[in-house]
Amino acid sequence: MDGTSGRDPSWSDGIRPYFEKAPLAALALGISSGFPFAMIGATLTTRLAQSGITKSTVTAFSLAFLVYNLKWLWAWIVDGVRLPLIGALGQRVSWLLVAGALVIAAVAHLALIDPKADIFATAVAAILVGAAGATFDIVIDAYRIELLEPRQLGIGSGMSQYGWRLGSAGAGAVALVVAARFGWANAYLVCAAFALPAMLAGLICGEPTNRRAPEKRRPGLASLGTSILGPFLQFFQRRGAVLVLLFILIHKIGDTLANLTFRLLFDSLQFTNDEIAFCDVWVGFLAFMVGIFVGGMLYTRLGLKRS
Repeated sequence: MDGTSGRDPSWSDGIRPYFEKAPLAALALGISSGFPFAMIGATLTTRLAQSGITKSTVTAFSLAFLVYNLKWLWAWIVDGVRLPLIGALGQRVSWLLVAGALVIAAVAHLALIDPKADIFATAVAAILVGAAGATFDIVIDAYRIELLEPRQLGIGSGMSQYGWRLGSAGAGAVALVVAARFGWANAYLVCAAFALPAMLAGLICGEPTNRRAPEKRRPGLASLGTSILGPFLQFFQRRGAVLVLLFILIHKIGDTLANLTFRLLFDSLQFTNDEIAFCDVWVGFLAFMVGIFVGGMLYTRLGLKRS
């Protein structure tokens, strides 16, 4: 029984929090967070395969994802450096807008490069998209955590996952469909608009009121070393840190390569872009979304352990 209302929470009580302002913002943030991953992942694999690039070269592009794993190197800059002029909007909102603009520019740059003409420039452009997307991720994660109230964390996490999958799958599907009709350059330019939901959410919701102040450090190399190496050293002081790291690396390498090589298989079997967009993108996306929705409702109704 609910101690305040004298009744068990209904299923409508479990659905209502999804439509509050902060969880909806988490959805928008997730959409923008997920789409750069698709632009340098399976979508880029399909583009390269259809451009006649060799399979060994295509799989080497998975290295672009390493940028996401290195984002801790500059996370302290996003957290503590105040931007001039636009910084008046707030630390999180200003970085959200700048990072979003960088993602749009990086995706547009990748759009305008022909892989057949210059594969090296394509690789550099993919890395730039990864770096911009990783920076966007840093700001989005911090903004979402500070925007959500404690009671909204479960729902907000679910909405964020909804958004990430929607952004990743949506951008991937849109790119495939547009590319089949208007070419890959136009497909990437259209998908750059997926950065806008997070930027609009930041402008609408504003700076979080419960923002955690960054730790004050003295300027200089010592501070830089503490910012970069501190979290790294702290992690390896924990018991089993090496095993955890090895597990993550082995899992991510296999998962990433599998996702990329699936598209190479589809291309060799001569599936059309529309068929790939429906079967590979949307079927898996819908199954995943149902699981997130049910999990979020069970968390709200039953709590963490019982759910």
